[in-house]
Amino acid sequence: MANKIIVCQTGSRHRYLIPRVLEKNGMLGRLYTDTTAKSFIGRCARMISSIGIGSPSVMRLCRRQPGIPNDKLYTTDMLFWRKRAARIRRGDSLCKRYLHYTGFVNKCISWGTGDADCVYNMYIENYDFLVYAKSKGLKVVVDIYETPMTYKYLIEEIESNPEYGIFRKQIESYGYSHEVRIHYMEDLLKLADYYTVPSQFVIKSMNVFRNFDKNKVLFLPYGSSIVPDKYGYKPVKHRLIWVGNDPVRKGLLYCAKAADILKQLYPDLDFRVIGVVNDELKKAPAFKNLNFIGVLGREQLMEEYRSAEAYVFPTLFEGFAGTVIEAASCGCPIITTECAGTDMGEFPAIYIPQKNTDSIVQSVRYLFEDSQRRDKLSMEVYEYSTKLTPEIYEKRLVEYFKEI
Repeated sequence: MANKIIVCQTGSRHRYLIPRVLEKNGMLGRLYTDTTAKSFIGRCARMISSIGIGSPSVMRLCRRQPGIPNDKLYTTDMLFWRKRAARIRRGDSLCKRYLHYTGFVNKCISWGTGDADCVYNMYIENYDFLVYAKSKGLKVVVDIYETPMTYKYLIEEIESNPEYGIFRKQIESYGYSHEVRIHYMEDLLKLADYYTVPSQFVIKSMNVFRNFDKNKVLFLPYGSSIVPDKYGYKPVKHRLIWVGNDPVRKGLLYCAKAADILKQLYPDLDFRVIGVVNDELKKAPAFKNLNFIGVLGREQLMEEYRSAEAYVFPTLFEGFAGTVIEAASCGCPIITTECAGTDMGEFPAIYIPQKNTDSIVQSVRYLFEDSQRRDKLSMEVYEYSTKLTPEIYEKRLVEYFKEI
């Protein structure tokens, strides 16, 4: 059993959910992380915000609130300063990309391991600290939250579609990220005692690595961040939604192509795009039949899910798509691919092949023309979502640590 666990993570992934859960259950030893609202830079950001200066970067830092006792929070601005120095300095871009994954590893090592018996780490971040922790006798658990081939797939998708021309400048950065990840993967898989993996899709993608050991897998799908009080699905005729911040990865182009066809069949079609999307993309002719709404708050997003006849999400590769579970919890019928990470044998979505516009069109028409089937699917997906609540995720996470 792991009694005292060090969580090591860069940024506020899952809004610090894992250290919060472990602290709640008396299992958190320490949280090792970079800049938070309580580090020097974070406190400066809070002070600037208090006098009315609220840039997006400042507000992001203010929201980095781990929510654990101060004596267990080990936070450093080392990565923050090193990244800014790297922007000024000319030099090897690959080395700069390594910095993102190793930017405060020496600080982690200097903090030591205390009385911990386990370290929980986000993917390849701060790998040398994992080597150090292992040498001290700690068990190592790694969160492999998406396929290691993500950046390679992104490059291929951008190069294959001229509609994504505005993203070509990111190809070099994606290439470096892929190289860094692959550099560590085999050693990481061998070093780790266990991997937490959110979906069968990720497990399937790991089989190309010789050191992947399926016996080390702890299957841990994420819980929904939206849990409505009751079922309240009230669809608006011919309304569809897509939600996300990465149009390439999450297949927005195929939604746009489907919208061009569906608009001819249903002139009142309202295909709404929720989230952060590049302004140039919004103006591109290929995306003209999509309605870009922007970023919404939690309550507004719930209303979008509840009012859409379908959530169309032709994603190309995920770990486990949280938006799919959000949509399900609001009773919104879902059209997606196996890459969303849901269990195709159990999760009641309409599954389509990747990159297949015709399948999107046919699936949408199926729901538009058969409201009874749409409503049945709505209830089925809502009922399934009750198996993926934050409470169930928390229980499963704690049980795993008690067993290892």
